[in-house]
Amino acid sequence: MAYVHEIKFFRQEGRLYAALFDTPPFFCNEFWIKNIPAAALGIQTLPMNPELEQKYSVAELGVKPFETSKPYFEFTDAVAKRAWEKGTELLLGKLIA
Repeated sequence: MAYVHEIKFFRQEGRLYAALFDTPPFFCNEFWIKNIPAAALGIQTLPMNPELEQKYSVAELGVKPFETSKPYFEFTDAVAKRAWEKGTELLLGKLIA
């Protein structure tokens, strides 16, 4: 899970996209989450003369930081859940036997 704090708009194949970023940890310059079509954000207003490839804080766009997930997080969460379920099943099986 991550929270979007910054958005950078860019064009790809003629469509407008948004790159979503969280606040970076101390050991790196940025924390990219994922790219999505800009229309999926539902943002009603953009700054005057928005520049592509420039990051904007979500506050500049009139929204609060919002939760999203990085595809890698979804995969690791699913793996961790399955490992927990299987481990619990094995442990209970040994306790009951």
